[in-house]
Amino acid sequence: MTEPVPNTGGDQNQAPIESTPPPRRRGVLGTLWFVVKAIEIRLRFIAVLVGIGLVIGYWDTLRNYWDKWTRPATGAAVSLSADNEFYCPMHPSVVRDKPDAGGAVPKCPICGMPLSKRKKGEAAALPEGIVSRVQLSPYRVQLAGIRTEEIELQPLTVDLRAVGYVAVDERKLSRIVIRAAGYVEKLYVNESFAEVTPGEPLAEIYSPELYSAAQELLIARGGGAGSASLVQIAREKLKLLGVADKEIEEIERSGQAPQRLVIRSPHGGHVFEKRIIEGDQVTAGQMLFEVADLSTIWIEAEVYEKDAGLLRKGQAVDAAVEAYPGQVFAGRLSLIHPHVETATRTMRVRFELDNPGHALRPGMFATVHLSTPVQELEPFRSELATQQALTQATDEAALIAMQEVCPVTGAKLGSMGAPLRATANGQTVFLCCAGCEGKLADRPDYYLSRLSRVSERGVLSVPEQSVIDTGTQKVVYIEREPGLFEGVAVTLGPRSGGYYAVIDGLLPGDRVAAAGAFLVDAETRLNPTAAAAYFGASGGPSSGTGAPAHEHSPAAANGPKAATGGIDAKA
Repeated sequence: MTEPVPNTGGDQNQAPIESTPPPRRRGVLGTLWFVVKAIEIRLRFIAVLVGIGLVIGYWDTLRNYWDKWTRPATGAAVSLSADNEFYCPMHPSVVRDKPDAGGAVPKCPICGMPLSKRKKGEAAALPEGIVSRVQLSPYRVQLAGIRTEEIELQPLTVDLRAVGYVAVDERKLSRIVIRAAGYVEKLYVNESFAEVTPGEPLAEIYSPELYSAAQELLIARGGGAGSASLVQIAREKLKLLGVADKEIEEIERSGQAPQRLVIRSPHGGHVFEKRIIEGDQVTAGQMLFEVADLSTIWIEAEVYEKDAGLLRKGQAVDAAVEAYPGQVFAGRLSLIHPHVETATRTMRVRFELDNPGHALRPGMFATVHLSTPVQELEPFRSELATQQALTQATDEAALIAMQEVCPVTGAKLGSMGAPLRATANGQTVFLCCAGCEGKLADRPDYYLSRLSRVSERGVLSVPEQSVIDTGTQKVVYIEREPGLFEGVAVTLGPRSGGYYAVIDGLLPGDRVAAAGAFLVDAETRLNPTAAAAYFGASGGPSSGTGAPAHEHSPAAANGPKAATGGIDAKA
């Protein structure tokens, strides 16, 4: 019991202060409950952290599922009430499940051409020249890093290097032959490889036959007026023996018959071969000297047969030899041999070069460099000639045949009906359909430029990373609309500086997948129904054998015909 505290003079009515009882001790169950609650709180915190980590780690997967659940329903689920539907081959997003009022065939609101009819569930036919089609969402385009580039005409050059050896120009190689028998009395040039000038004496030959012919000339001249024919015969005989006209005139002037014949060099150069020595007896027809003029030389080289199309007779070349580092010798291609070596699959070519100072010596190894503008090669030269003829032709059939494609859509003329004649900037052109007339009128310069893949300044070029080589053909993906890519079969020329020259399949102004083309191609192969799901058009996966093209199928490229089935993602 606590005793009351005595009041020491304070308030008499103040209640006595009582002490607080000590806290009750927690039992075993209470302690266990406290531990469980503490663990629960910590587990909740850990679970929240794990959940946040999973969301961050699988964010792309969650986003893809969200796109899948929220994208529009397919046409097969929307319009199953009828057996047929209408679609635009050029713009696959345009699909109509019924005709217009009065049963008229609906028209595409984008290009204005009548829509094509197909059965629901039927794989849509791809236009001619298109091998695949896929639609990607903007998010997937950004995620894949797909970048497009508008192709245009660029100056491309093809470089070719060939290794060969320096050789003597055979046209400036002379073999000096004696025409009369005799004896070598004196050699003015008594060593091989000596340099000589034109007309320089090489040797002196004593010839009785020459002396006899000179005597006949002098006798004929003294025979009077009736011997004119004999004089002419004697002169011709001396010429046949190798006596020059000046020497014949000297014989007639002096009246003395020479006993020795002076052999002179016909041109400057080097004595490559000397086959006589003083005192030798020579016979008619025997070779005495071989003189080569090195002011111009040849380089004989070999190139692979695959490079034959890069060679043109007369084109300029540069040559270099190890003996003169940094020095370049200019020349031209003078001869392309008409056959290919079967063992090496190479063909010989000859280059002709000036040789100032005789720096280049026969037998040296040389490297020849050829740089050829692509527009000067075939078939670009022929196409350039066709374009020039196009501006001068007046026959409508000839104009259509030379133009081939519509400048607006790239479709082959006649694939959508009779071509329509139009005029832009004073030039007559043909269009595939009436829907192209307004576009041509709005941008005449742009669409007229699409008719030309080559000019005197360059050729149509596509980045090499845009080209997908399937093994049987080369494919380039064109972005027809934002996110809509069509694989087009193309024919390419030589590669230069990271670009391919385009022979067929593309037009100037086309936007191609310059980066990420491989990912677009993979999408068409791995997910062929992606486009149908994105657009809402009906049609299942491609069966591998395409249906025939409709009459309104747009030829997005003037390329070689390709199968319209296979790796198609229909829209």
